[in-house]
Formats: sequence, C-alpha cells, structure tokens
Amino acid sequence: MKKLTTEEYNQLPIRGKGRSSHIFNSIVNLQIGEALLIEKSEWKRKASPSTLVRYIEKNHDMRFTCGSIEGGNGWAVRRIGETKKETAQKEVSVATQVINNTPDAVRLQLKSDLVVFYLGRMAFHKIERIEDSIKACVGHFWKSDSTMVKELFHEIIKSLEEQGHIVIENGKTYIPLRRN
Repeated sequence: MKKLTTEEYNQLPIRGKGRSSHIFNSIVNLQIGEALLIEKSEWKRKASPSTLVRYIEKNHDMRFTCGSIEGGNGWAVRRIGETKKETAQKEVSVATQVINNTPDAVRLQLKSDLVVFYLGRMAFHKIERIEDSIKACVGHFWKSDSTMVKELFHEIIKSLEEQGHIVIENGKTYIPLRRN
C-alpha cells in the first residue's frame, strides 16, 4: 500500500462507479471549449460515440458537438457549453441571493407577511384592540426584531385606514361594512 498525494490521485485514470468507461469519464470531465479525440481502436461498442454523447447531454446538462473524422479513423467530441436550463437556474439563484441579502428586501418581506397576518386576523375577529393585534404580531413574528414589527404594524394600519380598508376608533380597529 502507498499513500498518494493530491496530485498523484488526480493523475490516476479512475474508472468510476458502475460501468463508466474511461471515455465516458473523459467526456463528462471536459471543460467548456475543450475537445477529445476518440480513436477507432479505443471504441469497442457497436454504436458510435454520438449515442454516448447524447446520453451525457441529457443526464448531465451539458452540450457537445460530436462528429466522425474523415477516413473513419475516429470521432471528435467538443464541449460547447451548458444547457439553457442550467444557465437560467444559475442566473436566478445569483439574482435571488443578491435580492434576499439586502435589508430592504427583508423589511419588505416582513411587511407583506404582517399585512397578510393582520388581515387574516381581522377577518376572523372582526373588531380588535390595536394593543392585542400588536402583541399577536410580535408573538407570531418572534424571530424578527420586535421594534421593527411594531413600526411596520403602525405603518400598515395607517395605510389601510387611509385606503378605507379598516377603521380605527378608540384604540380599536374594525373592517367597515360599507365604504363611503
């Protein structure tokens, strides 16, 4: 037995799990723009390497060009990129990471969650004291900063009152029966 360094391990031609051939692993490990020449003596299967390439494209979200060389001496395979699905997923994940990490996005998400929670509560109770609503909101959104929850709650009820969705009287809120 011999202990291997990282470089020595990377140089070993490991076959892989199952029936992965050396050619399969070589195609899968191609970087974008790299190409591979498969000589006729290396290829033992009945079908051409293009079937293997299409299989890899389908199951590994990669794109290739594959063609036979003049004279029937072998095949050339070149990786040309990723599938549109994979690149779109990467773009979306990067965009959501950027958006979700901003404090404004966190505040806006909390505010929208508070609106939904409060309106659901009002639909159930019909009329309620503002203090009880604040306690319920702070209790429900316990992971968030309570001062920010209270501040957003007051913004929400003020906005809902200005729009005529709720009425505030004597420290209580209720949903009006008719709009004037």
